[in-house]
Parts: sequence; C-alpha cells; structure tokens
Amino acid sequence: MTQAALAGRLGVTDKAVSKWERDVSYPDVTLIPKLADIFGVTADDLFSQSVDDGQPSRLLKIYEMSHDIRTPLHMILGCVDMAKLYRKDDERLCRYLESIRISGEYLLRSVDELMRVTYKNDEEVSVRGYPANVQELGEYLGEWTGKCSDTAAEYAFRGKRILVAEDIRLNREIAGEILYQTGAEVEFAENGALCVQMVEAAAAGYYDLILMDIMMPEMDGIEAARRIRHLEDKKKASVPIIAMSANVYEKDRRAALEAGMNAFTEKPLFIEKLFKTMDHYLS
Repeated sequence: MTQAALAGRLGVTDKAVSKWERDVSYPDVTLIPKLADIFGVTADDLFSQSVDDGQPSRLLKIYEMSHDIRTPLHMILGCVDMAKLYRKDDERLCRYLESIRISGEYLLRSVDELMRVTYKNDEEVSVRGYPANVQELGEYLGEWTGKCSDTAAEYAFRGKRILVAEDIRLNREIAGEILYQTGAEVEFAENGALCVQMVEAAAAGYYDLILMDIMMPEMDGIEAARRIRHLEDKKKASVPIIAMSANVYEKDRRAALEAGMNAFTEKPLFIEKLFKTMDHYLS
C-alpha cells in the first residue's frame, strides 16, 4: 500500500505517514485500531511488535502512559461534577477547585512527557482543529454555553448497597457523592484485599454490586475479582462486579472479563454510561 493510499484511509497527510515510516514520529494512539484493521492484525499485535533495539519503543511507552493521562482527567471531571453540586459550599468548592488545579498540572507534565516521547527531530507538532493558544481557548470557552443536567435524578438505586473498591481517596469521595445522589448506600474498600475481606465477612446478598478499580496496591482488581468468584458461598461469588479503569485497551477489557467481572467502564467515568450499566445489573 502506498503512503498516499494509507494516508487517505486514515485521514492524515502523506507527510505524517512518511514520518511514521522513517521512525521520526508515531501515529496517534487513537489511530491504532484503524491501522490494525487495515493491516489485518489486532491492536495488541501492533504494540507487541513495537520494539526498538530490544527495548520497548516510543509507541509502546505512549500506550503505557495513557493511564497517567486518563487518571488525572478522571479526577478533574469528577471534581467539576462535585463543584456543580456544592457550588454554594465555599469550603468544599475551594477544595475541589484546588484538586482540579493540581490534577491539571500533573496532566500537563504528562502531556509534555508524551510529546517528548512521541516526537524526535520534528520541526513542528500539528494541533490543527484545536485552540492554538490560551487566548483562542478563552474565546472558545466564552462562546460555548452548556446546560447542566442532573443525571442521577433519572436513576433510583435506593436501598441498593454498593461496594466501591478504589485506592485513591479523592476518587472514593467522587464515586460516593455520585452514588449518594441515586439513593444508594455506599461502602468503600481501599484495595483489592480489603474488598475480598469485606465480601467474605458480609452476609450473602449484603452487597448488590461492586465497582472495582483495576490498579490498586496490595491486591489489584483483577485478582480481587478472581478470589470473589471462587468463594464457597455461591451467592457471594456471583455478586455483579463492574470494572473501573484508566487502562482502556482490549487486553485490559479482556483481562477484566476473564477474571469474572460483568462489565468494564472507563476512567474518566461518564456518569450516564456508568449508571446505565449499573441499572442493567441492579434491576
């Protein structure tokens, strides 16, 4: 396939494809599934072949860094939802805003590192279609008007007990506040091991659903789900488990489902999608 043909199918320039072939830059990670389809392979195959001199290539590093980008995005979007909810509570509002600032600075450093890894000896980085500077961004935001909606009001989980396994305190708070709006009762586990212990210690049927983060200390969500599925009490072992993860590639989804989880949701969490998934298992 010629450079022009490949560029046309991907919607990029011939120059971009030429740079990929010369190892000057790599395709945007979002193009990988489409590239895999064009070449008749899986996305995992493309990543597994991406090695430079026996070491993980820049493309593979980008893949791994996506978690460091999606995690602060999850915090930022969650804090925005909380700031809307508690806009009249000055103390909480200031705390959420400060969390947004800190997460934004971390995200900026992650993006800088991503650009460093992605491009080498490259004279320009194209960002066409996006504001080129803060002035343009300010004008764009000034012209945009949004409408706030209360998604939680559309779902009623009153009387349902949800166990949230999440190691980051702020993420636990965000998840808890979101779920409280539906009337659900919420308990928390700071890691996978504690989650398993809480399910074992509770009466059968006590928990109606578990929201399980994947990457946690002591025991990750994958292992925690496996252990819950192998509990002797079949009712405890069959509690619905929904994975929550900033790792959103096919191998991550497959690992969660193979461990016995019922569904997979991405971080940053999109509330309506999460509630719709929960409603399927709670009803």
